[in-house]
Amino acid sequence: MSNDYYKTLEVPKTATQEEIQKAYRKLARKHHPDMNQNDPKGAKEKFQKIQEAFDVLGDPEKRKIYDQFGVSPDQMGSGGGQGPFQWSFGGGMPGGGASRGNSHHFNFENLDDLIKMFSGGGGLGNNQSPDEFFSAGAGRRSIRGSDVERNLAISFVMAVEGGKVDMKIRRPAGHDETVTVKIPAGITDGKKIRLNGLGNHGQFGGKAGNLLITVHVEEHPFFKRKDIHLYVKIPVTLKEAVFGAKIDIPTPKGNVTLTVPAGSSSGTKLRVRGCGIVSREGSGDLFAELSVVLPKKWMPAEKELIQKLTSEPAEPVRNDLQWK
Repeated sequence: MSNDYYKTLEVPKTATQEEIQKAYRKLARKHHPDMNQNDPKGAKEKFQKIQEAFDVLGDPEKRKIYDQFGVSPDQMGSGGGQGPFQWSFGGGMPGGGASRGNSHHFNFENLDDLIKMFSGGGGLGNNQSPDEFFSAGAGRRSIRGSDVERNLAISFVMAVEGGKVDMKIRRPAGHDETVTVKIPAGITDGKKIRLNGLGNHGQFGGKAGNLLITVHVEEHPFFKRKDIHLYVKIPVTLKEAVFGAKIDIPTPKGNVTLTVPAGSSSGTKLRVRGCGIVSREGSGDLFAELSVVLPKKWMPAEKELIQKLTSEPAEPVRNDLQWK
């Protein structure tokens, strides 16, 4: 195999589709250019190879063809004798016509195109060369280009804020074409983006197919999403929790100042309106959950103070805890 996609995704050939998707998500996050600012060019190249491998192995039908022929379906007929739908001849074609002694070489994107080429009474005439047949269309109707399906991994931040991503598309002729994909703000994991006319080219004047992109959103190390709302855990010190404080926290709209009420406990949720996800469904909020972080080292005076506080009658804190 010219490209060992299994090796690229670091999975065995017996891997299940679930294992392949899991490996893809792990590697896509590890090698995403946004996560490798020290070597963005190298990360981009590695990321594109991972993307190409998952485009094939992540699709059961494409994977079956790849396992059988050693190349992806997009490379079928791309030259070099790799594709099973390649036809070379000199002196004639199926259907009876002579080629007037010339040697001809044609590639077909798929088997359906090959069947359509020589069926329905549209074959070569006895006095028509293959060149004349293709230039005149032999009275054949136009054929629409096939759709191209791809997977695209984007960062959590881009999914929330939107943006543009350049991705390479391997065409049947064997060349790569760069396509700019506009990511709408608020897009969710698994959502599909349709780019009309950016699929494979049509034949005999037919329209090009469409490019169908399935978006996979990577996880964020701190923020979570639910519908149009964002959730994040905010560490606060014991002093901030006891006496209250004003702290700055990051949001999609920049840093905002959050007021921590005095006497706050871990798990206290504070709502920041309008700092969630802005999409067609509306504008969401940010929910900040406080998490009190105790110091790892205590000064003797601090320990003495805590010991004094705990010696006083305390308010019951576990009265509501029960099994049934």
